[in-house]
Amino acid sequence: MKLKGTATEEAYRAELQRTYDYIFNTEDGRILHQTIMEKVEDFQTAYIIDWIPDQGGDFFKLIVNGEMLVLIEIEEEIDFLTKDIIKKVISYESQSIKTYKKELSKTNQIKLEVAIDLCQTDMNKS
Repeated sequence: MKLKGTATEEAYRAELQRTYDYIFNTEDGRILHQTIMEKVEDFQTAYIIDWIPDQGGDFFKLIVNGEMLVLIEIEEEIDFLTKDIIKKVISYESQSIKTYKKELSKTNQIKLEVAIDLCQTDMNKS
């Protein structure tokens, strides 16, 4: 699929850029960044293409380096002594983008292509 610079693509680009900022520039996103660094050799860039908040945790789908889809589930627990929220990764999976793409609607395929384009741009900067 070729990107055409449509308003939909630009809206996805802005949304995906916010997810990049979350992963690389926030304390909450640090667990995603750290997990990917530990699991993916030559990790350079990532974007969240789907995020499902759930009671007690979150489910993330990320495009990493424009080459793979990563699924991460994070569980949140409350430390009853300190009242701090403790986040931990309880599952990590990866699959090829080609396999994932087959199950997507046209709209989500556009979002995926924009994410891949952003990853490629990031990779070319390095």
